[in-house]
Amino acid sequence: MISEEEKWIFIRELRRLIDDYQKCPDTEFREQIHEEIMQLISVID
Repeated sequence: MISEEEKWIFIRELRRLIDDYQKCPDTEFREQIHEEIMQLISVID
């Protein structure tokens, strides 16, 4: 289990990754970002 502080750090990172994903024109790189987003979501849940 993660602490509340860690959770907020992950949420901030998740927001950054979502922004990067939306702005990224490269499909391959978008897939990598998507994988990172999904991993963070699983940690936060």
